[in-house]
Amino acid sequence: MEKGTANGTITDLDGNFSLNVKAGATLVVSYVGYKSEEVKAEKGPLNITLKEDAKALDEVVVTALGIKRERKALGYGIDEVKGEALTKAKETNVINSMAGRVPGLVVSQTAGGPSGSTRVILRGSTEMTGNNQPLYVVDGVPLDNTNFGSAGTNGGFDLGDGISSINADDVENMSVLKGPAASALYGSRASHGVILITTKRANKDKISVEYNGTLTFDTQLAKWNDVQQIYGMGSNGTYSYDAISNTNKSCPKADGSNMLKYFDGVERPFLIVPDNTSNFFRTGITATNSAIVGVNSGKTGIRFTYTDMRNKDIVPQTHMSRDIFNLRANTSADKVDLDFSVNYTREDVKNRPALGDSKSNIGKNLMTLATTYDQEWLRTYQTANGEYSNWNGMDPYNVNPYWDIYKNFNKSKKDLFRMNGKAVWNIDPHLKLQATLGAELNWFTFDDYKAPTTPGFEAGRLQNSAFRNRMYNFEVLALYNNHWGDFDFNATLGGNVYKVNNQTTVTTAQDMKIRDVPSLTSFNEISVVPGSYRKQINSVYGAVNVGWRHMLYLDATLRGDQSSTLPIGNNMYMYPSFSGSFVFSELTKLGDLLPYGKVRMSWAQVGSDTDPYQLGLVYTKSKYAYPGYTIGYIDNGTIPNKDLKPTKTNSMEMGLELKFLKNRIGLDFTYYSQISKNQIMGMASSWTTGYNYRLINAGKIENKGIEIALSTRPIQTRDFSWDINLNFSKNSNKVKELDGKSDMFELEKASWLDVQIAAKVGENFGSIVGPDFQRNEREIF
Repeated sequence: MEKGTANGTITDLDGNFSLNVKAGATLVVSYVGYKSEEVKAEKGPLNITLKEDAKALDEVVVTALGIKRERKALGYGIDEVKGEALTKAKETNVINSMAGRVPGLVVSQTAGGPSGSTRVILRGSTEMTGNNQPLYVVDGVPLDNTNFGSAGTNGGFDLGDGISSINADDVENMSVLKGPAASALYGSRASHGVILITTKRANKDKISVEYNGTLTFDTQLAKWNDVQQIYGMGSNGTYSYDAISNTNKSCPKADGSNMLKYFDGVERPFLIVPDNTSNFFRTGITATNSAIVGVNSGKTGIRFTYTDMRNKDIVPQTHMSRDIFNLRANTSADKVDLDFSVNYTREDVKNRPALGDSKSNIGKNLMTLATTYDQEWLRTYQTANGEYSNWNGMDPYNVNPYWDIYKNFNKSKKDLFRMNGKAVWNIDPHLKLQATLGAELNWFTFDDYKAPTTPGFEAGRLQNSAFRNRMYNFEVLALYNNHWGDFDFNATLGGNVYKVNNQTTVTTAQDMKIRDVPSLTSFNEISVVPGSYRKQINSVYGAVNVGWRHMLYLDATLRGDQSSTLPIGNNMYMYPSFSGSFVFSELTKLGDLLPYGKVRMSWAQVGSDTDPYQLGLVYTKSKYAYPGYTIGYIDNGTIPNKDLKPTKTNSMEMGLELKFLKNRIGLDFTYYSQISKNQIMGMASSWTTGYNYRLINAGKIENKGIEIALSTRPIQTRDFSWDINLNFSKNSNKVKELDGKSDMFELEKASWLDVQIAAKVGENFGSIVGPDFQRNEREIF
C-alpha cells in the first residue's frame, strides 16, 4: 500500500507484486500474523522480508470453511486451543483434553471406560431428540462421529466414537464455533456448533524425526461411601437365614448380634462391611507411544505419524489396543496448491462395560450390593461343573460380576479409513477456486457372548453386530477478496454434497449345543436382521464480509439445505446469519492502558433435519413362517408424518472484548440467547391406534447464558513468562412447551429405581424425575 493513499495491491502465492507509485513514495507492507514494514520505493526490484508478530498471530483464528480471519473482524465468539495444550496430559480420546479450556463447552465422559465415547455440549441442549453434539471438521472435511452403540432403559454398550481416531500429536489447533452465527455456513449438521481441527504439516525446509511417549494410571473414583451404614439385607425389618435370597435388599439393623449363613455356606456376623466393593477394581494403565517423521523441501512436504496405544481398564479382563496411522502431503506448483491426507485407525477392545439396566452392568450390580455383603465372597462364581453359582436366588437383574468377566465376554474390532484431498487454484491475487473431497469408510464388528446358565440366558447366546459405514463429502468454493480505499471486501460462494450409506447386520444365535466354543456354528437357532441408513444433503451457501478502516466489520451469510429425510415441500430450507463488530479502541487511542476494545453482536437462524425413513411405513418379515407363507408386519412403532418440518433455532449473541496494560490482561464477555422450536419428536400415542408414538413437530427449548474468559500475564521477563487463563460460564436451559397436551416427555427410564430422565415444561431439559427416600436427621424411613 502506498502510504497516505488508497493505491495498493496484493501479492501472489510466492510473494511477488507490482505497483505503480510516485517517486520517493513510502510503501506499507503488511500481512496477517506479521509485523508491518515501511520501505522507500526505489527503481528496480525490492526484496522485503516480514517478521512474524507473535501477538498478531494469536489474533488470527480459523473460522467456518477453514478461512483464516483476524479475531477483531468477527461479530461472534470463537475460541481456539493450540495443539500443545492437548499433548501435555494425553487422553485416550483427544476431545477429553478440551475440558475446562473453553467457556460454554461441556465435556462429559460416559461410563463406557477408556474405549467409550465422549459427549460434548456447546451452550446447552437444543433438541429433545438426537445427540445435541457439535460437528467435527478435520482439515475442511466433516468427520463421522457415529457411536454404533447406546445405553438405555434395557441396557446396552458404548461402542466408542469417531473423534477418538484423531491423534493429539497431529493437531495444530482446534477452533470452537459455539454460536449459530459462527457455524451457520456448515448447515443443519452444525446446528449444535462446530469444532474445527487443523492438523499439522511437515515443518518448512526441515527433515525431522520425533518420538513422544506417555504413561497414565487410573483408579476408581466413586467409592459409593454415601450410602446408609445401619441396615443390612433382609425384608420386613428382619434378617433371613435363607443363604441365597435378599442379598441386595435392606431392612434389619446390622449390629453384629446375629450370625448369617451366606450362599457359599460360610456363616458370618451380620455386620456392615466398610467399602465392600472397591477391591473388585484394579489400577488401570494406558501407554501411548508416537513416532513422527517429517520432510519438507519448501514447496512440498510430507508428514507421517504412527501412534500405538495400549490400555488396561480398572475392571479386570478389560483391555484395548489402538493403532493410528496418519499421512499428510502437500505441494505447490505455479498457481495450484494440493493437499492430501489419509488416516487409518485399527482398534480392538475386549469386555466393554455393560450400561444402563443391563443384567451385566457391573457398576450397578456392585452398587446395589447390600452393605453387609463383601464382593470378595462372589469369587465363588461357578459350581464344580462350571455352571453359574446361584448366589441371589437366580435374580436375573444382578449377574455375579466375576461370572461376567471370566465366563461371559464381549469384543469389538474397528477398521476406519479416512481420506481427504483439496485442490486450490489461485486464479489471481483476488480470486481463487477450491475443491475438497472427503471419504470415510468404517468397518466395525461387535460380539456379545453369554455363557449357558447365565441368568436370563440359560441356554447361552451369541450376538454379532456388523456395521459398514460409508460417508462422502464434496465441496466447491469460490473465494474473492479485495480492498478499495478504506474498505475491505471478502465474498465466498460454495456448494456441498454430503452422502451417507450405512449397512448393518445383526446375527443372534441361541440354544448353545457345543459348550465352551463361542462361535455361531455352536448354536441351534440363528436369526439375521439386516438394516440400512441412507441419507443425502445438497447445499448451496454464500457469505459477504465488509470492513471499514479496520474498525467496523459487517458479515452476512445465507445457506440452503435440501435433505432427503424430509418430505417434498419441506425438504429445502434456508437460514441466514448477520454479525457485526466495532473496534472502538481504533478511535479512543488510549495506548497501553486500553490497546484493544471491541463490541460485537450477531443474529442467526439454523435448521436441522431428522433420521431417514420417518415419512412412511416400514415393513419387515418375521423369522417364523407357516409352510409356504411368509409372515410380514409393520416394523415401526411410530405413526409417520408426511408433513414433517425442519427444527429451527433462532440465536442472538452480544459480546465485549477488552485488553489492558500492553495486552497483559484480557477480558472476553458474552451473553447469548437462543430458542429452538418445531422439535421433531415422538409423543406417546393411544394404544388403540396400533402404535406407541406419533411423530410431530412440537416443543420449544430456550437456552440463555453468559460466558466470561479472563487471561493475564502477571510475570514477563526476557527469559520467563507466566500466563493464567480463567473462564466461567452459566447456561439456563428451560423446556418452554411440548405439544400443548402433555407437560412431560420421557427420554429414558431406570425401571429398577422408578426414575425418569425427562423433558418437563418449566424445568431443565433432561431433568431427573422420580421418588426419593423420606429421611430424618439420622436414619432413612
